[in-house]
Amino acid sequence: MSAHETEIYRKLQQRLDTLPIGFPATKSGVELRILKALFTSKEAEIAVKMSFIPESVEKIYRRVKKKVASKGELKKILDRMYHNGAINLKIPDENTGEEIQYHLAFLAVGMYEYQVRTISKDFYEDIEQYFDEAYRDEFSSTKINQLRTIPIEESITPEHNIATFDELREIIRKANKIAVMECICQKGKDLINKSCKQTDMREHCFALNNSAQHVVELNNGKFVTNDEALIILKRAQEEGLILQPGNALDPNFICCCCGCCCDLITNMKKLERPWELFHSNFFASVDSDLCIGCESCLNRCQMDAIEMVENIATVNRNLCIGCGNCVVICSEEAITLEKKEKEVVPPNTTVDLYLKIMNKKAELRRNEKRVL
Repeated sequence: MSAHETEIYRKLQQRLDTLPIGFPATKSGVELRILKALFTSKEAEIAVKMSFIPESVEKIYRRVKKKVASKGELKKILDRMYHNGAINLKIPDENTGEEIQYHLAFLAVGMYEYQVRTISKDFYEDIEQYFDEAYRDEFSSTKINQLRTIPIEESITPEHNIATFDELREIIRKANKIAVMECICQKGKDLINKSCKQTDMREHCFALNNSAQHVVELNNGKFVTNDEALIILKRAQEEGLILQPGNALDPNFICCCCGCCCDLITNMKKLERPWELFHSNFFASVDSDLCIGCESCLNRCQMDAIEMVENIATVNRNLCIGCGNCVVICSEEAITLEKKEKEVVPPNTTVDLYLKIMNKKAELRRNEKRVL
């Protein structure tokens, strides 16, 4: 990479680092390799002038008109960037008469997942390195996760009085459009010969509503009916995957994750208290009088939250995220889910979630300045 290119991609890195989920620099410079894989140098120059807030071609053109010949050329570049999974696109309501708008995307959830159709071994290895060097600390810094954990259906009893936002069928029922796509993390692990140990399923990540349209337009997945989605999700639960919709009352995706491939889970497990970073309203509890020490729950737990103590299963509350997988595998019904004393209600929308993250980051910065 030439010095000029390095400067361009560094400016883009700094621009992306201002987003709610930032894009911090590293000593190794791996983040610049990731950006070069996603943007040409000209696209990077344009992206530097873009916002996280959706904007029209006209508005973006005012900032970049010295870099393109016309608005028409800019639109072609923006459309190419969108179809390459480098930026986001917003299609306004038909009744408003507004134009299509374009805006910057996070690395994850965002640009990384958009590469599911074309991901290469080199790109995935750079992603893994970047998560380890900087991105894990970035997305965990506020302790406000983009995803939340909801319990699998069979682990819930009527006594739990579960809220609708923690109920899988309600989330699916409300969705106007649903698309299913392959798991990007599993595809990456396949490329480095570390294939999933939990399941041979590959299509079990869902996009909902406008995000579903986005997935299909990029040829990253296919539309499915609500009933078809429930069939896939039922198998995912049977396979022991963790259900993680977006952390909003109206989520735009549902991930079904394992503990060996999912980049979020594998990175969170490296921290001391992962439960603080997973928004969940439940935790597992073992009745020692009923446990027979069969150890079936050990292999089922994706968070490695269960250990045997004197031949009795014991749950580590610092690791348990209340997914319910251990509950349904226990033949003796010795494990149950207990509801936390304080129920966490997700933000209304994904926009509200990101505003909450931004406010928390601002608060942390103010506190750091006070300490200094």
